[in-house]
Amino acid sequence: MPDLPNMASPREVALLLERFGLKPLPGRGQNFLIDGNVVQKIAAALEVKRGEAVVEVGPGLGALTQALAGLDARILALELDRGLVRLLQELMKPLAAVTVVQGDALQVDWRALCRSYFGAVTAVKLVSNLPYNISSPFMYALLKQNFPFSRAVLMFQKEVAERIVAPPGDGSYGGLSVLCQYYAAGKILFKVSSRVFWPRPGVESAVMLLTPREKALSAGEEAFFWRVVQGSFQQRRKTLLNSLIKVFSWPRETAAGLLRQALIEPSARPETLSVYEFAKLSRILYNYDRNSD
Repeated sequence: MPDLPNMASPREVALLLERFGLKPLPGRGQNFLIDGNVVQKIAAALEVKRGEAVVEVGPGLGALTQALAGLDARILALELDRGLVRLLQELMKPLAAVTVVQGDALQVDWRALCRSYFGAVTAVKLVSNLPYNISSPFMYALLKQNFPFSRAVLMFQKEVAERIVAPPGDGSYGGLSVLCQYYAAGKILFKVSSRVFWPRPGVESAVMLLTPREKALSAGEEAFFWRVVQGSFQQRRKTLLNSLIKVFSWPRETAAGLLRQALIEPSARPETLSVYEFAKLSRILYNYDRNSD
């Protein structure tokens, strides 16, 4: 590995940014990871093997990028900030296996991007330390596009990580929980103190592991699954019956009958349903809609 700045030193990080005429932008949630131990723990959790394809979203100053490059992975680092892209492209020049690309993680076509840089790869590993204000939209975009990841290690604000793994009935359980748990098994690996970032954020963080599940629904049923889950949790106080009436504009009697067919009481509230129950309901609704045309 060539000599690169010590990303565990706030002083070296500040000097590096100054050299490129940059400074952390709070509005973009730029809090740079400066703890080598945490970087190594994240890299180890990804379980990268030689030559594997890795997408890193939000590389920042490249602390984790360097660690992964040392494992002989092929890395595509996607960064929104053009100033940081310029910095990273300069720093990573000696690392032939690293490609730095400017792009918006909320807008990118993931499969096309992976195909263009990795070729006919069936799955990639994903790692990310994104600004916390886009965590939920990022996950929704990732899941909706069926990003072909075989393993993902992601850092979130602690409360967001807890929402992703929350069980039915938990106060944190919501649409994000249901959608994430349908597509992947999630596990919080370890908590991360705000002290390991510069500048220091006002929240604590958590690193979590996601591994993909085999999908239970067809493409058409999945489209209904998204509509049902997102529509149900838009107003948590509504019963499932009222939510379905609003989402699909069906008569009350029809919606109530479909819920009972799924063995769900019309008066039930969305936070009481398991992922399995949402999936079963979505299949029933999809088949009813298809056969009623």
